[in-house]
This record gives sequence, C-alpha cells and structure tokens, in this order.
Amino acid sequence: MDNDKNLNPDAGLSQYGSGMRSFMKAAHWAFLLLVTLIFAMLVYFFTLGGYFAVSPQEAVIVLRFGRYENTYTRDWHWFLPDPVTARVVVPTSPQTLQVGFNADVKPGEPPPQGVNTNLPGLNPASDRYLLTADANIIHASWSARFQIDKPDIYYQALLVPADPAGPDEIIVDDGAELGRRGPRTLLTRMLESAIITTTAGWTVDEILYTRQTEYRQAVETSYRKMVEDLNIGVSIEEVRINGKVKTPTVTQWFFDALTAARAEQGTMIDKAREYGVNTLAQASEDSSRTIAAAENYRTMVVANVKAESLYFESFLKEYEANPRTALMSRYNAVLAEVLSGIDQKFVLGANTGGKVWLKLNQEIPQAANRTDRTGKSAEGEKK
Repeated sequence: MDNDKNLNPDAGLSQYGSGMRSFMKAAHWAFLLLVTLIFAMLVYFFTLGGYFAVSPQEAVIVLRFGRYENTYTRDWHWFLPDPVTARVVVPTSPQTLQVGFNADVKPGEPPPQGVNTNLPGLNPASDRYLLTADANIIHASWSARFQIDKPDIYYQALLVPADPAGPDEIIVDDGAELGRRGPRTLLTRMLESAIITTTAGWTVDEILYTRQTEYRQAVETSYRKMVEDLNIGVSIEEVRINGKVKTPTVTQWFFDALTAARAEQGTMIDKAREYGVNTLAQASEDSSRTIAAAENYRTMVVANVKAESLYFESFLKEYEANPRTALMSRYNAVLAEVLSGIDQKFVLGANTGGKVWLKLNQEIPQAANRTDRTGKSAEGEKK
C-alpha cells in the first residue's frame, strides 16, 4: 500500500481537500461580510451620516474644507460628513462671567475705641482691590451675563476653539501655566477693565452710600460699549454686583460707624419731617377753625347791625310822625326791660303828692324753696 501512495501523488493531497474547502468557504463569507459592511458604511456616509439637527439655544456653523459655509439655528440639515464638511456647535443660551476684586484677609472684630492693629493688611501680589477717585480701597465681586447673538461673527472674529462650549485654551510655557486664551477670557478681561476704569471716576461715598445703583449702571454701560465697539457677535444682557461693596477689614469698623450715624441721621430727619407735617396740619386746622369762627362772628355782627338799622329806621319814622308818643313808647319798653330782671320793685311817683307806691306782688318763682350759699331761705332773709 505504501508503494501505491508513492505511485499516486494526488492521493496525499486528498486528505487536506476538506480543510481547504472549509477555509475557502469561510474566506468567501468573510469577504462578502466585509463588502456588505463597506457598502453599508458608504450608504450611511452619503445618507444619514450627513444629517444633523439644531437643538434649542444653540447654533451650528458648517465649514466646507475648513472654510465658513453657513450658520443654522433650527431644523434638520444634511451635508457631506467629514472630511468634506465639519460642524461647530456654538451655544446661544445666556452665559455668565465672574470677576472678583477681593482680598484673602478674614473679617475681624475691631475694638470700639480704635483699629485692631493685629489684622493683616493687603498683599498687592495676591489680593485684588479697586481704587476710587478719592484714593480709597474697596472690594467687590461682579458677574456679567452675555449671549452670542451672531455665532458666525463670534466664531470668525474670535477664532474660538473647536468646542466653543468648552473652557478656554490653557497656555503653557516650559511646563508652567501662564493663563488662558479664548473668548471667555477676553470678555472677562474686558469686564475687569470696565470695572477698574469706572471705579476710578467715583468716590467711595457715592459707591457705598449715595449712588450705588448709578455706579453699577455706569459699569454696565461702559462694558456694553466696549463689547459693541469690538463687534464680536456678543451682546451684554446684565452686569451686577454680587453681594455688596466692602472696604478693607482694618477700616471696616469706621465705615460701620459712619453707616450707623447715617442711619440715625436719617431717622432724626424722618422724625423732623413727620413733626413738620403734623405741625402744619394742626396749624391748618386751627387756622380753618379761627377763620370759620371769625366768619360766623362777622355774619352775626352784620345781621345785628342790619336788625338795629331796621329798628332805628322804623323808630325814626314813628318819631317823625309823633315824637311824644314814640318817646313814651320807647321809655316804657326800656323800663319794662330793665325791671324784668329785678325781684323787688319800688316806684316813687313825683306827681302823686309825695306818695310812695309799693309793689307787693313780687314775681319770684321758686323763691320759697330756694336757699342761698349760707343755708338761709329766701323768706327768712326777707323777714
């Protein structure tokens, strides 16, 4: 049998035939699978691979071979994917910047009679502060809210990184970090510049007490103008002070005392104004009452004078018509009026031959039951 194998060389290869056929079959299926995968990738590349949707509060900048093509802010769009076109997503929602001009000195409790000299001072190398127009030092924290309203100008003017929503690029030299470079860093430095230059034109009294709102508005106006003049596609919505403006710790007690004095002054001024208002109201009321009383008195006097005038005019007519009768009538009327208030009346007649007429029927109502201050009755006194 060994001689037969040597005589027929194909007989030795037949034992590997089934393995080769299995290998060729597997290679065939692998090739078909690879072709299918490549075909599917090509289909996805030219169909779904180029689709993208713009989410709310963001804009998509399309670059064709690295060159600006267009900006889209809504809906679905399709472009050839990388490396033909690239997309840069720029956030258009409001963003916030934070700037602080504060010191690391901790607040202390200065004694009531002076300054605590044990409190540390400011270190210009590490502490931040602001200088006012009257050479005073203040500390404050600021924040600004901005929005990218022109994404194309923002992207092209500022050369923003591939991910505009991410942090700015860190600059490193010889292993040491020198700082950051990017649009947020630029806007932050511009905000710091607006705060420093504006503060230098205001006094500490205006900033702390009398014109706080105007001071903040001046910083906001300056910062907005700086950004608008730069034309980088960014609009400033608001600039605000976080918390309140403070003075250095070693001088805080004096400013607190000044604040308390101002508060007391305001209270006293309010009380003085209240007293003035009440006094004016009382004076006005008294004036109105006096004027009304004077008017009533004037009306009464005028009415009495008119009545007297009419009476005398009537009496004058009677007198001119019959003088004696008028005089007698007037005499009797006056006599009756005088005698009406007298309890006991004695009439002495000159034409009666010296006789005295005594009026006995006295008209003293309730005189019998009335007692005077000494406790005696009227009848007893008469007796």
